[in-house]
Amino acid sequence: MTVWKRRSAERIQQLPEGRKALAERYTIDAEEAQRREELAAAAAATGAEEQARRDAQAELERSAAEEQARLAAEGERKAADERARRAAEDDARRAAEAEEEARRRAEAEEQARLVAEAEEQARLAAEAERERKAAEERARLVAEEDARRAAEAEEEARRRAEAEERARLAAEAERERKAAEERARLVAEEDARRAAEAEEEARRRAEAEERARLAAEAEETRLAAQAERERKAAEEEQARLAAETEEARLAAEAELGRQAAAEAEPGPEEPALVSETAADEGREELPIYRWFDGT
Repeated sequence: MTVWKRRSAERIQQLPEGRKALAERYTIDAEEAQRREELAAAAAATGAEEQARRDAQAELERSAAEEQARLAAEGERKAADERARRAAEDDARRAAEAEEEARRRAEAEEQARLVAEAEEQARLAAEAERERKAAEERARLVAEEDARRAAEAEEEARRRAEAEERARLAAEAERERKAAEERARLVAEEDARRAAEAEEEARRRAEAEERARLAAEAEETRLAAQAERERKAAEEEQARLAAETEEARLAAEAELGRQAAAEAEPGPEEPALVSETAADEGREELPIYRWFDGT
């Protein structure tokens, strides 16, 4: 009984609070039923001893009755009637006791059944609680798995978007590259055209420079010839001016000689025809002196 009570107490401690009170009540009823069952067993043992005693007494009475039967049939009949009456009373009493015992046993069995049902309900409740926790754990794992899959799907979507973005950028880069190649080709063609034009321009410029050089050489030749002519003309002019100067000098010297001669002769003084200053001024106005001065 102690082991059963300890197990019942352990099972009660595992139940929720709502079912714990019911289980404790059922446990108390079960203890009461156990106590009654023990009392019934003691009563049954006592009844068995009483029955054995009565059987022994009946055996003695039967022996006495037989002895009395040998003595007198009337006494035997009376004794038999008495025994029958007593036996009927004993049977009635034993039937009543048996019925009471059966009722008590039925009550104990009912209490035991209720306790068993309570324990079964407690066990089912515990199993339901375990199932609920297991279901919650499964739901949590499923939620975590769903969240993980959602995160993986989101990551996959992000990677796909990044791949598409990279593909778009690559396509744009390819278009830009082709456009750059096209621009480079156009620029190369333009550069080639410009180079050809520059080459043509350089050729034309070279031809123009050549023509200019030839023209310059011709102009230089012309200018050299003109300078030669001018030089010769200048030399001729210089010779002419030198001759004129020489003639003027000679004339001046002659004039000075006449003046000196006139001064040497006595007589009234006459004004000089040409003063020295005038002679100098006249000399500076001569073309030869202007040419020597660079004017």
